[in-house]
Amino acid sequence: MQIETEGVVPNIPEEDSHDFANEIGLAVDVGTSTVAVSAWSLKSRKCLATVAEKNAQIRYGYDVIRRISFATRAPLLGSAQVIESGSSALHYSIINQLEKMFVKVVNLVATKFARGIRPEVKRIVITGNTTMLSFVCAVPVDGLSVAPFSPSTLFGFSAYWENVRSGNVIENSVVLDAPTPDTLKLYETSVIPPETPIFFPPCIGAFIGADTVCAMLSAGFPSPIRISDNIENLETSVKSPLLLADIGTNTEIALFIPATEKSAAKILCTSAAAGPAFEASNISCGMSSIEGAIDSISYNGDLVCHVIGDTNAKGICGSGLISAGATLLKHKYIDRNGVIQKSVSKLGDGSICIQLTPAVYLSQQDIRNMQLAKSAVKTGLAYMVERAPALPIFCLAGGFGSNINITEACEIGLIPSELERRCVSLGNAALAGASALLFSKVLRRKSIEIAKNAYQINLAAVPDFQQRYLNSIDF
Repeated sequence: MQIETEGVVPNIPEEDSHDFANEIGLAVDVGTSTVAVSAWSLKSRKCLATVAEKNAQIRYGYDVIRRISFATRAPLLGSAQVIESGSSALHYSIINQLEKMFVKVVNLVATKFARGIRPEVKRIVITGNTTMLSFVCAVPVDGLSVAPFSPSTLFGFSAYWENVRSGNVIENSVVLDAPTPDTLKLYETSVIPPETPIFFPPCIGAFIGADTVCAMLSAGFPSPIRISDNIENLETSVKSPLLLADIGTNTEIALFIPATEKSAAKILCTSAAAGPAFEASNISCGMSSIEGAIDSISYNGDLVCHVIGDTNAKGICGSGLISAGATLLKHKYIDRNGVIQKSVSKLGDGSICIQLTPAVYLSQQDIRNMQLAKSAVKTGLAYMVERAPALPIFCLAGGFGSNINITEACEIGLIPSELERRCVSLGNAALAGASALLFSKVLRRKSIEIAKNAYQINLAAVPDFQQRYLNSIDF
């Protein structure tokens, strides 16, 4: 499995020092689709090991909307089966997965130490979107299911690992079912001491989470207000606007506008509901970016598909979908409206498609789903570019953004063309930002001030949003 774990770690102010080389910290990014854990030496500030897996909660719903619905479902009264509550299932699922991943990463670190020296986990930072952090802490998500979408907490606090896994972090935590015997056994053999402090970076809103705040740290976003003299010299060089985007099912976008003589610096944030097309979940032959997935398509008289692992194609991933759109458009397999024009094949139901390989095809509906997703993203990006006083530097975060071809993304209208030569790839910026927070109280205060002073924009409330969205559907 290819999961993006590398990212750009921001400058870290010098603070406390550690005398013992076996003391480590863990940075965790709980994504909707994937979970990544990095272990860092607290003495040398070097990354020692990283593990990444699919989020085990996928069985309860591919996206956050389905998982929120599962968490808030009514009890199955009258059933002869013992059914645990949705909130309990989601909480224990991610906690159990983290416990096992912690064991893996600590064992990897141990192989790098001298015989007899065991790594000691001294602190952990867990980032993620607002919903994912709510599941980790067993925080109610009822407020995230209906307008005005009010989270029970915006995090930005620390808790002990024992309180996190028992779901006793805030006063109004959900009432969990008793852990299963397997879960209790897992806790008994945990490599994380119960009193280990866990820092949860702050979220900005229901759909702009701590992962976005951590990504802002990675991108070098200054705080809109002065935090301390320790960090002032790290931020004086930011003179241009910065635009950050983590493109996915819910695309988070942030814009930093530098201060002028007439106005203070500010950060604007929004989110665009792109849907799961770029995660390949509503594409006929869609699959994750793993072996067997088409990740790019070229043309030499015929369509040529590059497959991860150089094996037979089993499906197409998000970056392959972008590449397919650009290549099919350029060589007139589809027109600007997305309508299939040539190389037409028919499916069993009589609908048409383009056969990419004997086993992989794109249907007319797949192309339409791609158009709807890219329109939502472009509408959000274009709106934020208009808010900038000058053309911003464009920072792409996340695994999907790090793997797409920027030129092809511009050709299909996913990214505004004026940003093509202003793009910087940050990799897993959320994990990188969380890693930096392991070492610095100043950066933790900065993250809280960024979240507190960021201004949220509801795209759906923009008067001409619907027209902007419709105008961006065509290629």
